[in-house]
Amino acid sequence: MKTLSVALLILFISSSVYSQNRQRQNTATPPPVEERVKTTLEKITSELTLSKEQQESSKEIFTDFFTSIDRLRTSGGRPDRNKMDSISRKRDKEFEALLTAEQKKKYVKIKDELFSRPRRVNQ
Repeated sequence: MKTLSVALLILFISSSVYSQNRQRQNTATPPPVEERVKTTLEKITSELTLSKEQQESSKEIFTDFFTSIDRLRTSGGRPDRNKMDSISRKRDKEFEALLTAEQKKKYVKIKDELFSRPRRVNQ
């Protein structure tokens, strides 16, 4: 009876570990920060017609933004929504300080498209 109990315990533990590993495999790994910054800058530069100076300053702002977000996501557990919102507000404040009034209007319109993550549908 003791051997059966031990065997069931081992089976339960191994299936639990296997399940957790499968969950981790299903999570998407975001592209590297540099790639996301490049993609974002390409889109923003074409939409807002940024000057060279604006592009250089923007690169620093978006690098800081993506790095901070990644740090939050990898800290374990579910990221704190308030901290993520705070990081996004900081990005917007710093970036909008570089823009003209006309560019700000365009940025407000495209911002959600640029930074919203597609929602996963549970299957």
